[in-house]
Parts: sequence; C-alpha cells; structure tokens
Amino acid sequence: MIYVSTIQFKADYGNPVKNRDALVKICEKAVEDNSSVLVLPELCITGYIWPDREIIYSLAEPSKGESFHIFSEFCKNNGCYMAYGFAERDTSTGLLFNSQNFINPAGDLLATYRKVHLFELDYFWAAPGKSGFMTIDTSLGRFGLGICMDLNYDGFINFHKEMNTDWLLFSTNWLEQGINVHDYWLSRFNGFKGSAFMSNTYGFEYNIEFCGQSSVYESGQFIAKGPRDIAAVLITGHDERKHRAITQTIPS
Repeated sequence: MIYVSTIQFKADYGNPVKNRDALVKICEKAVEDNSSVLVLPELCITGYIWPDREIIYSLAEPSKGESFHIFSEFCKNNGCYMAYGFAERDTSTGLLFNSQNFINPAGDLLATYRKVHLFELDYFWAAPGKSGFMTIDTSLGRFGLGICMDLNYDGFINFHKEMNTDWLLFSTNWLEQGINVHDYWLSRFNGFKGSAFMSNTYGFEYNIEFCGQSSVYESGQFIAKGPRDIAAVLITGHDERKHRAITQTIPS
C-alpha cells in the first residue's frame, strides 16, 4: 500500500521562512502516518496574489534555492517524494515563473515544471512556462505534474491520458467561484484512469477567496475531499485501485 498526503495549507503571505517551517512540521506528521508521497499547494512558500513584480521578485528563488534545500533534506531523511509550488526566479534570464518542484527520496530534484497556462493574476509577475507538460518515471510508477489553470485546458489532461500517468500531483490555488468544484474537476478528469491529488489553499488574499476542498481522484470518482476553510491533510492508501482514505484537520 502506497500512502499519499495531499496537504491543504494557507501560506502566511510574504513569509517564506514561516511557511517552510510550518510545512516541514505538517510533512513530519504525514510521514509518521506512513505517507511516502507528499503534495503541497501552488505558491505555498509565498502566497499567491502579487500585483507588484518587484516584491515577489525579492521572494522568488531558483529551482535549487532555499526551499529546495530544506525539502530535499527532508525527503532524503524520510524516504519520500514531494511536489510543491513556488515562485521561481530564472537566474540566467531574470524571468519569474509559477513553478512546481518534484523531489525523490534521495533528495534529488527530478523535475521543475513551469505553469503553462497562466491565470489572469499570474500575469502581473510570471512568464508562461515553456517546459511543456511533464511525466517522470519512478519505481512507484509514472508521475505527472500540473498547476491550477492547466486543468481548464483539454491539452493538459489529454497529455496525461495519452502518457498513462499513474499519479498526477496537482498544486493549485483554486478560487471560490460559487460552483460545486468537485463536479467541475470531475468533468475535467473525464477518461483519466490514473490518480490525481489536488492540493489547494483556502481563505482570502486581497479580498479574493480560495475554495479549499483539496481532494483525491481515483477511478472516475473522488475518494477523499477536504474542508473549505481550514488546513487539512488527506491521507489516501493506494494498492491496485483499492483505497483507504483518512482526512485529518490541522488545528490553527
């Protein structure tokens, strides 16, 4: 049985040090509960809405920056995989990207995925990613990466269907839009035979609300759903499509 922790987390806006410390503590509890794969939200190191590029530029980091070194050491010490979202600064061009790192149990950076389809709020500071959609083969199967707005485009999920992605690690900051978000996500996953782990944030930034409800999709349905407005960890066990789901809420 492979256990995956899908982590719903509210970043302390503009405070990378505090956020990294908080995430490590949450991840420590997740591996104590036997999780070997951890999925963290989009831009979980900094917060999401940045209308001033100069401010987020000072908080952005290279793909192998401080966050990577901390999480790499964590993965190496605990023998786990991790995907997390962060603001990436390309040191060669100075461009900023809404990115996602994927680390293996040896602490190696297996991939940096740059969000291909930007949301309107991303354009204040980020450039569209040119990395293309990604899969990575591992001893656990084929992992896919993705960030938020990508799911709205047929090309994204069609790619993962064609590539037979086993585990789609999806970091998001999905807004509250007054709809049943699980019905919408389910419609986007139509025909996808793998498992998808939707790690979201919640609460408000700049009076804009995020919908929470992180979830785990498998075999055409959601097998775990998180709360709307508090931190949580969805722990799901996966073995030949037999699953055990546990939802844990994290006290503030």
